Amino acid sequence: MARKEKYAVIGAGCGGQAIAGYLASIGFDVTLYNRSSIRIKPIQRRGYIDLTGELKGRGKLSYAGTDIAKALADRDIIMVVVTANAHKALARKMAPYLRDGQIIVLNPGRTCGALEVEYILRKSGCKADVIVAEANTLIYAVRVIKPGVAAIKGVKKKVAISALHAADTARVVAKLRAAYPQFIPAASFLETSFGNIGAIFHPAITLLNMDRIRAKTPFDFYTDGVTRKVAHFIEQVDNEVQDVANALGTKRLSVTAWLRSRYGLKLSDIYTMIRSNRTYQGIKAPTTLNNRYLWEDIPTGLVSIASFANAVGVRTKAIDTLIEQGCSVLNRDFWEEGRTYKKLGLSRKTLIPDLRNMIGPNRAAA
Repeated sequence: MARKEKYAVIGAGCGGQAIAGYLASIGFDVTLYNRSSIRIKPIQRRGYIDLTGELKGRGKLSYAGTDIAKALADRDIIMVVVTANAHKALARKMAPYLRDGQIIVLNPGRTCGALEVEYILRKSGCKADVIVAEANTLIYAVRVIKPGVAAIKGVKKKVAISALHAADTARVVAKLRAAYPQFIPAASFLETSFGNIGAIFHPAITLLNMDRIRAKTPFDFYTDGVTRKVAHFIEQVDNEVQDVANALGTKRLSVTAWLRSRYGLKLSDIYTMIRSNRTYQGIKAPTTLNNRYLWEDIPTGLVSIASFANAVGVRTKAIDTLIEQGCSVLNRDFWEEGRTYKKLGLSRKTLIPDLRNMIGPNRAAA
């Protein structure tokens, strides 16, 4: 019998606890790392994670703690489940402890997460021959009831995944298949990056409901928060992302096609599909505007998309409006903070050939 892959899960938030608990519950050797000790200590004391809801089970961990060297040692697959604005710092932290043959999967990468992580690894002096891949969304809709108990509200039927270098994607999918047959290969990391559904949904719904959030009026984020006006704005953002993807020569699923593919919904308009999605029902809106739907999804999603749009001459009026509003309400310069093509080691002059080289068939040339 083939040896089971050993997993490290990086990040003990909702997604990290769900992934670690699930993997351990089906028999994989799993370590769980978290930067701060406050979140991980209760899990250390338990030694396991319980799953409730759509998935049920108990996963015993082989290690849980704040020692990243110990968490990464002897691991085959590293599932990174942190907010995307932590990817850069995490890459620097992992760099000294990575070894040849390991696979890093960002769950999700948001926009160009895999590109950023590999770029930072190399800048940090990492010589290990690792594969960096990104999923375009988190496989679970999940909330943590208490530390070590994750309530799975839904499991996506399909999640697109791509290695930074497209030649490696088939290997990544094959390695993950025993645990996650839902992962399907994308043509390239451009497809997963511009299929960043969180960047399309989260800032629009949050900012167009900002008065309710400021007033701390409870409401369901997707079902109550997506009025026809909000759905129309989401459609505008979706169309602009499609224009950028077209200019870069990559395919992506529209919002409606994504909802049908990932949740098995009947194809309809955005308003009807979001509000009828059973998995979204009961997910509460944030109680403050200072939340990850803005400080994560704007700089590592919308700013990235707008940056590439600028490089290829595509206008993004709706996206730019959301970025400006986010900067205003949080008093932050997301244009400056954001993940731009220049910060990823690319230049406007060579952008298209450099991207083509990365997603081409020959990894050695990349």
